[in-house]
Amino acid sequence: GARGVFEAEEMWSVGPVVRLWREARQTGRLPDAAEIARAKALVDYRNIELDAAHHTAFLKRAGMMLDLGAVGKGYAADQMLAVLQAQGITHAMVVAGGEVVVGEPPPGASGWKVGLEMADENAGSAPCSVLLAAGSAVSTSGDEHQFLEVNGHRYSHVINPATGWALEGRNSTTVIARDSTTADGLATAFSVMPMADGMRVAESLPGVSALWVHQAGTGWKHEASRSFPAACGIPRERNK
Repeated sequence: GARGVFEAEEMWSVGPVVRLWREARQTGRLPDAAEIARAKALVDYRNIELDAAHHTAFLKRAGMMLDLGAVGKGYAADQMLAVLQAQGITHAMVVAGGEVVVGEPPPGASGWKVGLEMADENAGSAPCSVLLAAGSAVSTSGDEHQFLEVNGHRYSHVINPATGWALEGRNSTTVIARDSTTADGLATAFSVMPMADGMRVAESLPGVSALWVHQAGTGWKHEASRSFPAACGIPRERNK
């Protein structure tokens, strides 16, 4: 699981590269190799100095920028649910973009039925949904709403911190976990890791399951960790 933790932490310092690709989506021009190299040189979580006593963060190199996009919405969703629960509203669901976290289910129900927004949602298959038990969350990382198309290539808003390049192609990664912060961070990390590595991490963490969806030729391929709910055309052999 160490590699998965590294990927999540590395994304916190990926701000300079994220800004470069955000500008690319606005202008329609791909960043060149020199621009990416300059931005990538500033990406290193080891140059973030955290002071737990004073709740501060110090960036050791000039030009570094934090980007909490990999966990920000998940953390916000967890905090919103906590506010509701503190007010006695225990039967609740919080939805924040691609993040969903739930409390106790509606009266008489065993869980919350949540539809998943995956990369192949327009491929003609029936909508996919899972039943979330109380105290769990689901997050999907993908490029359905934010992407750049240049010369027939589709570039996601998700950036691989190891290369400085946006992910290419149509794909999504969905994670179910015990809280939204964890689900959000892992969904982003798994999307930039080799799928086999992400699968090993998912199956090593309690309460975590994951689903990868990507284009394979003219069709779509689904790969799920063993504990991911068997649904949505996911190969059954992975869910035994």
